Amino acid sequence: RERGEGDRWGTRVGDGDGGVAPGGEQDVFDLRYYVGHNGNFGHEFLEFEFRPDGKLRYANNSYYKNDTMIRREVFVSLPACLPACLRECRRIIADSEVPLSPT
Repeated sequence: RERGEGDRWGTRVGDGDGGVAPGGEQDVFDLRYYVGHNGNFGHEFLEFEFRPDGKLRYANNSYYKNDTMIRREVFVSLPACLPACLRECRRIIADSEVPLSPT
């Protein structure tokens, strides 16, 4: 599913104007995924984000056994590594067939 800015999750592949992402990629790849629920242990969720500027973010919130929120953020700073990293993300998503799931 595609959602706009401000939503809990969304995907955008391609910027519509033929722009070029860092590293010479023809399509912009920007993915933010969120899944969560309110259950016996409160609001639990998993969220990750891959951005074309090299920022990769991950958050996992669970109160099971009094766990705390885990947040990690990294930047892929070497221009040669970013396209390979984003290609691998695209491959994993394509292989998972998640984009083919009914909405």
